[in-house]
Amino acid sequence: MTHIAVWIYPQCMASPVTAPLDVFAIANAIWIAQGQAKEQRQPLFSWSIHSADGAAVKTPTGVVLQVDGDFTGDVSNDIKADVLMLPGIFLGNGIQDLWRTLDELRPYFPLLRKKHAQGSLLVSNCSASFVFAEAGLLDHGHATTAWWLERVFKARYPQVELRLGEVLDDYRDIVTSGAASAYMNLALDIVRRFAGPEVTASVAKTMLIDANRATQTPYMNLSGMTQQENQSHADDLVIRAQKWLRQHRHLAFRLPPLAAYLAVSERTVIRHFHQALGTTPASYAQLLKIDLAKRLMETTTLTLDEVAERTGYTDLSSFRRLFKRHTSLSPAAYREQFKPQKSVATATTAAATT
Repeated sequence: MTHIAVWIYPQCMASPVTAPLDVFAIANAIWIAQGQAKEQRQPLFSWSIHSADGAAVKTPTGVVLQVDGDFTGDVSNDIKADVLMLPGIFLGNGIQDLWRTLDELRPYFPLLRKKHAQGSLLVSNCSASFVFAEAGLLDHGHATTAWWLERVFKARYPQVELRLGEVLDDYRDIVTSGAASAYMNLALDIVRRFAGPEVTASVAKTMLIDANRATQTPYMNLSGMTQQENQSHADDLVIRAQKWLRQHRHLAFRLPPLAAYLAVSERTVIRHFHQALGTTPASYAQLLKIDLAKRLMETTTLTLDEVAERTGYTDLSSFRRLFKRHTSLSPAAYREQFKPQKSVATATTAAATT
């Protein structure tokens, strides 16, 4: 039997704790049901939940999670954690929630390293990848995390290769996952590792989980969230430039008007962008345009030519290539996946009148 230990903390999200346990419970039920005789089949997975002090934890959403013990052991010292799972950290009050949680968990970093050395598979959801990186477990390795934390992660851990497009990434039995709901893919990966592809496929179908979701690239806000940008650098010139570029993202990019607006030379603008964001003004403007195109395809019925025109592109073939490079999907495939959705009530009414 594979034992999974879940570490929880006051700032963790509730769903990355409870939903994976439901996946493991369904896997157990399917495994037992497939046996010739139920008494011949034991459950595949067992699990336990742990907090730093062994007390129940109230999450930011008000959900109270009961625990089986503290971080120092599993249900008993005789049970070894085959898997140690960390849920995502809720950042409702900004990035400071992340730094505070890392500081609270810092005394337990040696224990994390010990668990890994003893053979436990370490897995994290979303922002919890920062815990492994902060503990030095990912040094000179690679990981993924929530796409909107890209700049913060890269700035803090330059020694870790960030594979942001991946939903799941495995570095020496340390599995990190992408933004929030990637916990379902993470749970399926654990089932696959310990129960095989047949049980995994049955669980995915039973729970309506997209087991083939391999990239979070199409979901990214490529130019970054405003709050994150302002927290990842303090360059006033770049902040003003970002605002100007957003206001002019419907026009073809030209550096001279931007430099004139900022009252500095073009070389100065380029230097500041490189220092603050690690990119060029032209590349950043391109990301803004692709983000605008994505939103237009998500919320309107504009033709592709009209979308390209509204984002400052006159060459449609060039626009198609750039769009696929940044989203991993063609414009047509992106629109099909993210097209405006009708509500259940609207769809039912429409069906009734046809």
